[in-house]
Amino acid sequence: MSQRAGHVYLKGTTLSGRADCDGTLLDSMGIHYEAWKNTASRFRITITAAAMVELAGKPVNELLDILAERSGVTVTPELRHEFFTTKSKYYLEHAREVKVIDSVVEIVRAGAARGLPMAVASGGTRKHVMEGLTSTGLLPYFSAIVCGEDVSNGKPAPDAFLLAAQKLGVDPAGCVGYEDAALGMQVTA
Repeated sequence: MSQRAGHVYLKGTTLSGRADCDGTLLDSMGIHYEAWKNTASRFRITITAAAMVELAGKPVNELLDILAERSGVTVTPELRHEFFTTKSKYYLEHAREVKVIDSVVEIVRAGAARGLPMAVASGGTRKHVMEGLTSTGLLPYFSAIVCGEDVSNGKPAPDAFLLAAQKLGVDPAGCVGYEDAALGMQVTA
């Protein structure tokens, strides 16, 4: 939703970079919101922009559970599957509209020029993250991609951040984290 870069948190000596994807590298939150809103309405689930901001960074299954509960809708395994199939289809139909957030991409390119290993640590699905990074030409800058399905605990748990550092072969204390959501910022603080 915003064209401005997220906050930067430095820990120790900068050895590598780790960035969130949606809302940090990619200006994709508007498309995600429309996908959620379009899909939610089909299942009698109410969703607002304020709720999406409040819940930004939560794992998608948890996000669906919260929104459905607030709307008085019971989430069955069938509903969950159909909901995410429908949402994914909508997002992928519009994924080519995603743009990069220039200020963060400048940092990524500068890091790559210096030879810093970089990773993406996202709560998003691999399918959506890879489509976004591929369609914008950012994928080659990252030697590790960690997505929501790669970890047991989503943000604010540090699991994705720690796995990204492990895949890069660096000490997590030497990573710079770039985030746009409050939950993600708790990981890097």
